[in-house]
Amino acid sequence: MKFLVLFLGICLLSSPLSAMELKSNEGKDYGKIDAELKAISVLGAKSNGYDPKTGTAYLVKLKYSTPYWNHLQLGIGFYNAGDLFGLTDFDSGEKVARGLFVTNDGSEKSLMGEGYLCYNREKFTVDLGRQLYQTPLTTITYNTMPNFHTAFGVSTTALSDFEFSLAQVTEMSFGARAMTDYGLIGEGTGTAGAAVNPSLIGQAEFHKISKITLGEGAPDTRGITVFSATYSGFKKTRISLWNYYAYDIANNFLLQGDMGFPVKGCTLKLAAQYLRQQDVGDSLAGELDFNLFGVKAALQGEKWLVYWAYNNSSGDTEMLNAWGGDPAYTSSIFSRNEYRKRVNACKIGFKYNILRNLAFMASYANYGKSESIGKIAGVGSDLTALTNARETDLILVYKPAKGLTVKLFYANRTSEYDGSNGRDLTQGHTRIIASYKF
Repeated sequence: MKFLVLFLGICLLSSPLSAMELKSNEGKDYGKIDAELKAISVLGAKSNGYDPKTGTAYLVKLKYSTPYWNHLQLGIGFYNAGDLFGLTDFDSGEKVARGLFVTNDGSEKSLMGEGYLCYNREKFTVDLGRQLYQTPLTTITYNTMPNFHTAFGVSTTALSDFEFSLAQVTEMSFGARAMTDYGLIGEGTGTAGAAVNPSLIGQAEFHKISKITLGEGAPDTRGITVFSATYSGFKKTRISLWNYYAYDIANNFLLQGDMGFPVKGCTLKLAAQYLRQQDVGDSLAGELDFNLFGVKAALQGEKWLVYWAYNNSSGDTEMLNAWGGDPAYTSSIFSRNEYRKRVNACKIGFKYNILRNLAFMASYANYGKSESIGKIAGVGSDLTALTNARETDLILVYKPAKGLTVKLFYANRTSEYDGSNGRDLTQGHTRIIASYKF
């Protein structure tokens, strides 16, 4: 199956129809094909029994969208991910990059992650079905197989300068990086996009929201009702309000805004955010009392960008971050400690365009010791924070041709639990990612 899907992807690469809308010589519209091939390899990492040292994975995406007929469109997307040509050594005793795969042994697995019907007429849109549901608390960084949600929603721009949306999310499918979100980034705290161990309930499979949040045996709920309102009536300013009501679990309220204006030949961008979470109904996840405040400032020139960001979390608990969300300003490649209990987080970074198709990025983040308890698998006891968490990321991005991106990055990270129970929880991780979208 793996080689069949790869073969189909290579065939699409050579097809003149693959990079464009499907149209006949007479101009008749037959829809559109979106496809992507991606390969990821861990080149090396510090040997500490914690950081994955090996792992090479692939993703193949094939998606077809029909043309609109009476304002209706159907979209179907198939995704296949696994160990690329068996290059990952699962028998070496080293900790493999489990977050690259959706199975424990790296075997390939396919999923129809997108299967939706869309109705679009003037300033009114309805979406029904499986989709990449892109909102602040459901969108997160992914590598191979992404997270998907089953959602039924409506949005409108009928009012000038306003956009409103209302949706019901009933299911979610964990992608490959959900294992990294839970185990490495979240360290068992439930704060990094996955609140339960994804491998225990099954990845690349759709589950009810209550199961995704609480694990096997969770009572069924009515999912999550999502409401949003966005105002863009002020020049170069955007203000958004989001509310996620997860029945019998939690209510999440997010307010954020950003604006930009010229400053001596540059552009200054300012942003602020406030996130509030509290338990509701039967409080199936227990008491939840979490606040997150954030500000960000960025100065952008013709070939460069520098920024500073700050987040502060408060309240009696950490955030239950279960549905794949990451709206905070201070997140790094392997760190999202700002969602833990009572943390001051600061991040600085810059980007420089060396050439038209070559860019270098660097960032440093520092997260104050939290009051959250880590529960890393295999440790045998809880972990308490002993030091500030820190992460330095160096990234080189090269785009040699249209649709082709090669990314090389190095991440150096120290966990706030470093030294707890005698564990060395530091990282030095190098990875290369190549993707082709057409």
